[in-house]
Amino acid sequence: MQRPARQYIQTSGTFPVGTSYEPPRVLVADDEPQILQVLTRVLRGAGIEVETAESASEALDLISALGFDVVITDLFVPDLGGAKVLAAVRLFDPLLPVVIISGDTERRGSLDALDDAALYFLGKPVDSQQLIDLVCELAGTRQAARATG
Repeated sequence: MQRPARQYIQTSGTFPVGTSYEPPRVLVADDEPQILQVLTRVLRGAGIEVETAESASEALDLISALGFDVVITDLFVPDLGGAKVLAAVRLFDPLLPVVIISGDTERRGSLDALDDAALYFLGKPVDSQQLIDLVCELAGTRQAARATG
């Protein structure tokens, strides 16, 4: 079932004011309820549809059942970890953008070494506007690719 297009006003310029489009759908996976709550509030405040998961297995179940434009996961999400979530997502959808967030910026080098054009890293604490801008950019690119392909 296709969702109805909505009007969206975004200050980042990713989606021009008054442009009809499908709002981005994002999955946020983190084992810290406070982080989930803050990220959800920030993203929803920007007109983004958000689903949440508190474990890697829950995230993978949601990814396989629902369509997302972007996945945001903590590097150390329980039961598998963000890197294994990334590997499982790549089996399901090699082009689905994945944003890994972590307070452990030392690990960024190992993530940067992966040859994955749809992988992004944000350090904690996450800058709200940077997160919104990145999600809107990634979702807009993904939606445009689906519309033309």
